[in-house]
Amino acid sequence: MEDREKLEGREQLMGTPNAQYGAFLNLVGRVCLVVGGGRVAQRKIGKLLQTQARVLVISPWLTKELEVWHSEGKIQWFNRNYRPGDVANVKPWLVFAATNDRAVNRQVWQEAESCGRPVNVADDADLCTFTVPASFQHEGFTVAISTSGVDPALAKRLRLTMETQIRAGRCRCFADIERT
Repeated sequence: MEDREKLEGREQLMGTPNAQYGAFLNLVGRVCLVVGGGRVAQRKIGKLLQTQARVLVISPWLTKELEVWHSEGKIQWFNRNYRPGDVANVKPWLVFAATNDRAVNRQVWQEAESCGRPVNVADDADLCTFTVPASFQHEGFTVAISTSGVDPALAKRLRLTMETQIRAGRCRCFADIERT
């Protein structure tokens, strides 16, 4: 499906692809719950760790990198499957459902919704109350690109293109801005 068609289809569900409110969150010390221990969860956890969030992970297994982060004390790991009541008991600031089981992800979403917690469901944009933009940092700036969850692959391609151009000095937008 063409990128524009995906966006138009999402418009019908959300009103407009710009229906989401863009924001940068201060997560320092805030509890973020990630259900899942695979590559997708690892990517989300890596970004959370950069913000100095307190990351709790529920999963019966972890990627090698997540195992390292756990052994270094960077994340707290509950070595088990998700159980109903986990979100209510933890009371996280943000919830991420990133398992390879759509039914489990849906359960996490339902519980987060009932507890009034913002939730990101890795495999279902329609269940997300927030999406995570493709982003990069350069010279003290953060550049973020979002398709409102419609096409994360497109956002990633745009991010890679912009980042490559800026870092190679082919985009002078950062160099031309006078800093005070």
